[in-house]
Amino acid sequence: MWHAVDTWLQLVDAHLTRYPLMELRDVYKLLYQGVLGPEHLIAAPGVFAARLWLEYESVRAAAAEPLYESVRPDGRLLRVNLRPFKARGGDLDRLISICQEAATEHWGTSDDLRAAWATIADVYRTGWQPRLAAEVAFSAWLDVHSYPAVHHSAQYREAYRPAYRLVNRAACNVLFGDPSRLAQAIVTMPDNEGTP
Repeated sequence: MWHAVDTWLQLVDAHLTRYPLMELRDVYKLLYQGVLGPEHLIAAPGVFAARLWLEYESVRAAAAEPLYESVRPDGRLLRVNLRPFKARGGDLDRLISICQEAATEHWGTSDDLRAAWATIADVYRTGWQPRLAAEVAFSAWLDVHSYPAVHHSAQYREAYRPAYRLVNRAACNVLFGDPSRLAQAIVTMPDNEGTP
């Protein structure tokens, strides 16, 4: 999967369509999350839960935003967006539990991340997304820093105010008891669920 150009391009294209101000670091963050999952975010479960409660209390409910967004070509790992989650009356304790479960799963390796980034970087070099043409310098930075976790770009944060957590798709029906909600994911899943 990590070298499958078409599936990664479909995923990145779907996010670029929804978030046109994405920068290279936002594309990389998408790949990082999709390959490695949320483990690095939940090293201390109590701290994770407390931060999520604080963030959840500060976000304004927004039902019009997509509830789920895929971060992997196979659709197994999703972002749950907090604003629509709050608008739908989501159970935050349940979400915390599901996030913590997702962090215990093995999603991929650092070598898989390098392969996924190399796949996307090769396509950028062909001029696929001219506005993201600084790929060579960014790839060099990733090599020097051993492909670290990064924050979203300032432009992305300002424009989209990202507020989400990563969950295993298989556990999402626990959040609302309605698996059809997964149809709100922004990319087509391999089994044709979702909306492109």
